[in-house]
Amino acid sequence: MGKFKFIAVLMVVMFTLVLGLAYTVSACLNPLDQYSYEIVLNKPEVKFNIENLIKVGYNRLDNVYIKQSVDSRVNVIVSLVDLDKLGLGTGRALSLRFQLKNEYLPTRGYLGIFYVKNASTSITVHAVAENGISYVFSKINGRVNVVAIVFNYRGTLLEFESQVLDYIVHKLNVHEEDIEMLSLSEISVPIVDLKSIEWSTIVKEELKELIGSNVIEGLNISDVEEISKIAKPGLAGWNSRVVYYNGSWTPYYETGSPMLLKCAIIEETTETSTATTKPMPTSTLFETLSPETEQVEYGVSRETPSPLMKVATIFIAGALLSVVAWFIVRRIV
Repeated sequence: MGKFKFIAVLMVVMFTLVLGLAYTVSACLNPLDQYSYEIVLNKPEVKFNIENLIKVGYNRLDNVYIKQSVDSRVNVIVSLVDLDKLGLGTGRALSLRFQLKNEYLPTRGYLGIFYVKNASTSITVHAVAENGISYVFSKINGRVNVVAIVFNYRGTLLEFESQVLDYIVHKLNVHEEDIEMLSLSEISVPIVDLKSIEWSTIVKEELKELIGSNVIEGLNISDVEEISKIAKPGLAGWNSRVVYYNGSWTPYYETGSPMLLKCAIIEETTETSTATTKPMPTSTLFETLSPETEQVEYGVSRETPSPLMKVATIFIAGALLSVVAWFIVRRIV
């Protein structure tokens, strides 16, 4: 009986921890953050006049202001953030996000490699495009291999697989049971090398313009130099944006306030072995929106509720499920 009680307690702990960490993981997965640099000007001496942004060429879109930077590949997105939600004081501060434009984001697609048994065909090598998907059929030592690739596919990875299997069945007159999937993955082809973008220069020039146009006051030259020096893609999003803390500018995850884990920055590769669709982030300021919306060019959305509230909600749900698990185990034993 003691062994079963131990298992029950372990289940309670696992339910609570897994559900609690679910929020943490989801907050680390905003795909736009690795192409952005974001700063919150929360230094106490800094004042701002957001209305002056219009005078220096910013366009207002709902509650954010957007303008192309000195580098035509990068947009500057300005908004207001509540400092109490960040645990960095009270009131609001300007947030500046330097983000790669959508047209320069990596082209994403799907790649599938299949092996077909019992195919009676004279094909040696054959390439064809059907409904936007490119196929290459090759017959080597009596076996038929099929490579299928597509970019900007509107469906999911599983829908892509289903469409490819259906095409192979009809093309080679075989049964689906004769087809073996060797590989199915999401692929990504970079359009621009992020290292070719001078992030420090972009940030420095923009801050100087905002200071000279009286949008920002109280930000001195040493602040501008420090903020610009550490500028690089990936320092963006709820947990990684740069803030003023203990006399210096530092990523938020290095302060005493964050409730999330430090997120690893994933370098862009030409192929990733992923067989599932990407989870969408739930807690970052700027998120990927539907292609049908006007904001998709900038990839912006409104700030979400406090992470403290979200974590509390998730842990309450985890506790309730843990109680259910406890009673189930007790009934079993």
